[in-house]
Amino acid sequence: MMHHRESLELISRRHVEWQEHHQRWRWLLDSLEGGERYRHAVYGYDRRGLPVRNLIRHKREYPDPREADSFAPLPGTDPFTPLSGFGTDPATLATDDDYELRRARTPVPTFLAEAIETHLARLFAREVKRSGPDALMDWWQDVDGCGTTIDQWMAETVAPLLLTLGQLDICFDHPPAPAGESIETGADVVRLGLDTCVASCILPENMLWWRLDDQGKRYLECLVLERHDSGETINTCYRHWTSEGSTLYAEDGEVLAKTPHPFGQVPIIRLFDRRKPRCRNIGQSRYEGIAERQREYYNRDSELILSDTTQAHPLLQGPEDYVQPDGSVPIGPGWLLPKKKNSQGGQTTYEGFDIVEFPKDSAESIRRNKADLRDDVDRDASLIRTPVREAGAQSGLAKMLDQADGNNRLAKIARVLAQAERVVAEFALTVLSDGPPPVSTVAAIEIVYPAEFDLYTADAVARATADFQALATRAGTLPTCEGLMLARLLRLCLPGLSDPQYAECEQEIANYLACKAQRQDTGLPSDQIDPRDVFQDINVL
Repeated sequence: MMHHRESLELISRRHVEWQEHHQRWRWLLDSLEGGERYRHAVYGYDRRGLPVRNLIRHKREYPDPREADSFAPLPGTDPFTPLSGFGTDPATLATDDDYELRRARTPVPTFLAEAIETHLARLFAREVKRSGPDALMDWWQDVDGCGTTIDQWMAETVAPLLLTLGQLDICFDHPPAPAGESIETGADVVRLGLDTCVASCILPENMLWWRLDDQGKRYLECLVLERHDSGETINTCYRHWTSEGSTLYAEDGEVLAKTPHPFGQVPIIRLFDRRKPRCRNIGQSRYEGIAERQREYYNRDSELILSDTTQAHPLLQGPEDYVQPDGSVPIGPGWLLPKKKNSQGGQTTYEGFDIVEFPKDSAESIRRNKADLRDDVDRDASLIRTPVREAGAQSGLAKMLDQADGNNRLAKIARVLAQAERVVAEFALTVLSDGPPPVSTVAAIEIVYPAEFDLYTADAVARATADFQALATRAGTLPTCEGLMLARLLRLCLPGLSDPQYAECEQEIANYLACKAQRQDTGLPSDQIDPRDVFQDINVL
């Protein structure tokens, strides 16, 4: 039996890779969620003891050290409390502090969520084909014990988190027995549905420590942070997983529960989008650059808001002896501002009041930078098209290059999700079988994500088809060269097809050009070739 000191030592373990990346993971999740979570998130403290947030504090926005003793934050907005401000209106922070004014009034951009939602909407618009054993087909109808289908679970939960973080841990287990039910026989297990599998996501920030096998693919043991909601409080617990079972610990090291399992391995797998080359068990998010630009846009937008606010209330410059000791200027009836009378030298003059004009160049520079950041985000997400030519509208073929790049990006994401879902299916079968499933059962699993996507408009498709047919009609003089060029153009026009489909289309092009070359050898002018006769010759061949 483990002693109390050993339990505390176990739950205090933190993997060195977790220590390096856990703040980054939390920041990526905040960027995906946006809103108040993004506005109030704290990622440590600076050298002056103030919280580090997504909105960067300027040097002039630090409190005056001479006024530190009189500084008293508003109730519920203490900057030294990591979760300060949650549940309160942002306007309560808009005080005479320029930094809090910027933080309260700046809307949080949603570039990361928009890019991921756009990509996944296109990807899951096509049907994902799945086939496998009957037990797996039944599990796909309810993967988390709440009636969620595999399509909903992947599109709404797994895919957004996996793409945002670059990695995601999935835990598989049997559902817990209902309170008050006794399990004595296998019939009781079937009656209560305890022989099924429940999958759940573990955020990387909650996977505190782990030990991998020699291949680095499976957990030999791991420590997971869990939060249990009792209705009144949220209790922090730690679960230690091994190949024999799991042990739940309280914060003080007390053992709360021990749960054995028959799976023969830790039923947790880490899915990856891409791996970081210098880490063994850390993923790389392909959307991290968009999150960086989202934060920079957020800061630029806040500076522009403060600049516009300041310029909306111009400074008034007038005679010094009109200013009262309290800093006010006397205003007469009807908001009349008198001018200072000067009677020296025998001539009466009046000193005027002037408005101090603010320079506009800095604000315009910020606006241009915001537009550049927005363009960079669109470019990173393949959501931008090439500029329209000055001479006229773009042709269908000119637009396809951008569409092909977007298709390739979606195809890469589809391959990542297909591989992740296959790993999920294999682990689900392990839990459903209470051990490693037979090789033949695993081999029967087939998951096919779409590889081609409808990224063209109807007008673009029509013009591309007409351009391709026009080029094919004029071809035939150089069958080999023109065949290679038409085949390359075909792949640009129809990205994402399978290799057999491309081979069939290229063979059709070769036969067509061969027929045209043969007819030209007979002396028949190319402009008198009937396309119907050409296609009839292709069918004969």
